[in-house]
Amino acid sequence: MNKQDLRKLQIEKLKAFADKDEKKLEDQLLLENLMKTDLWKNSQSIGVTSSLPIEVDTSELIARLWEEGKDVYLARANDDLEHSQDFLQYTYQSHLGKSKFGVDEVIDKNAKINNQLDLVIVPGLAFDLGTHARLGFGGGYYDRFLAKYPTKTVALVNSQMAFERAAWKIENTDIPIDVIITPNKIID
Repeated sequence: MNKQDLRKLQIEKLKAFADKDEKKLEDQLLLENLMKTDLWKNSQSIGVTSSLPIEVDTSELIARLWEEGKDVYLARANDDLEHSQDFLQYTYQSHLGKSKFGVDEVIDKNAKINNQLDLVIVPGLAFDLGTHARLGFGGGYYDRFLAKYPTKTVALVNSQMAFERAAWKIENTDIPIDVIITPNKIID
């Protein structure tokens, strides 16, 4: 199946799953499993996105990072031809605005940019549990960022995002995720 068709199918599947109690339970288990890892314990600066309703909820994750005194940086898609992105420091005082994708981003002009992060929590629509390949939303923002700023990556993968084998073509430019966390296990 081509990536565009699979993206449409995954978005519909994730929309149907978004309001279910099972999703809320899985989101909680994913956070608990992440917090057990050395990646969590040994990382101080962490990049994350403000989640859309169809994605794994990152609001409690961000609150936990703040509680533990970690530095949180939210992804911001840049308005350029390269589809680049940066991570801007996100604190209780940060002002947020909606991106063209409907995602909350830091809009403070003086917000600190940090692209040399200890850990990036990478979103996506589908993940191959064997190869750690990821199917994103199609802009290439994360693959370009990780090619330019290699760092440790983790993905929080609920039951609707997990594939035993990729149902899409994996490109040379697709950067695999280091650690995949599912509700049931952590896959290095």
